[in-house]
Amino acid sequence: MRLVELYRPYLFFKAIFDDKNTDKLRAAARNSIDSADTFYFQFDPKTINWEDYMMNVHLPGAVKFLFK
Repeated sequence: MRLVELYRPYLFFKAIFDDKNTDKLRAAARNSIDSADTFYFQFDPKTINWEDYMMNVHLPGAVKFLFK
């Protein structure tokens, strides 16, 4: 029940998020002369396996640090 209460605001949050600005940032980094920019921004949130992340990383971490 503690997890239900903890996640309730997030489960019923009625918003839509997009990554247009992130796409613009990655495009600018690709066109940058500095290769470090390209290295630091080479991620795409669309490639994340969100189900695996939630089940195997986020929730176990929340349980470990919230209930110990």
